[in-house]
Amino acid sequence: MKSILLLLFIQPIVLLAQHTIFYSSEEGSRGRDIYSMELDGGKYRKLTSSMGGGHYPHHNNSKLSPDGETLVFMSDPDGHDRYTIWTMSIDGSNFQKITQNEGLYPNWSPDGKTIVFSGRRNGVWEILTIPAKGGAEQIISKNKEQGKRPGWGATCSFHPNGQSLIYSYIREKVLYSYTLASGKTERISKAGNYLHPVYSKDGRIAVCRKLDESYDLVVIKDGEEEVIAKSIVSYSAPDWYVNDSKLLFVGMVNGNQELFSIDLKTKEEIQLTKNKSFDAMPVAF
Repeated sequence: MKSILLLLFIQPIVLLAQHTIFYSSEEGSRGRDIYSMELDGGKYRKLTSSMGGGHYPHHNNSKLSPDGETLVFMSDPDGHDRYTIWTMSIDGSNFQKITQNEGLYPNWSPDGKTIVFSGRRNGVWEILTIPAKGGAEQIISKNKEQGKRPGWGATCSFHPNGQSLIYSYIREKVLYSYTLASGKTERISKAGNYLHPVYSKDGRIAVCRKLDESYDLVVIKDGEEEVIAKSIVSYSAPDWYVNDSKLLFVGMVNGNQELFSIDLKTKEEIQLTKNKSFDAMPVAF
């Protein structure tokens, strides 16, 4: 009986995550909130509220945990642009502040036990990790020790084996790989035109790549690049879903940012949102 009750408790969460996109939007908000939406572009729900002392906070860059139960995101309820890292359940409950100091662009380790993020420490932008439930943070980039001063934070994605991660500093736009055991960093792109790399479960990389005056959605496999979609919005990371057969990204429609899905085989694009406000940073499970 206990196992049956456990299954009944878990199943709705898994089904919701499998059929839901999470994203940031200004629809119906004076700040920016995180919403959930059915994959077919149907029913949507606001998960956060525009709380904040004297300002309208931005809840951005949500990432779904490997078990599909928790979102990690950056938020500034304590002051405009004073971002810290938070988590919440996928139904919008159980808010937890994970970092006390600055934190941007969080993401999960494959086992869901660790969060990687960026933040300024001692005046220098670093890449850090922290237990998913909160606790002592660890600086893994060692930029201050090595005399490096990145112009802004980095977005990171763990390799599916959990042994390394790929990252790109927002202003430098170069792809690097970092091996956790050795602490070794390797540059893996020649040019500085790459933003928001995201690993698939089989080790492919989806990334925003600048070519000429616009950014394309590109997939890198074994060092080879394939353009998947052209003229995308660059500051919003793509995301894999439906067994990594499709990608989510953000494009412009009549000067407005909207969410799109694209099939990697057919290259068929589907517009998922049609709001008159900002929609970006989609993730799905």
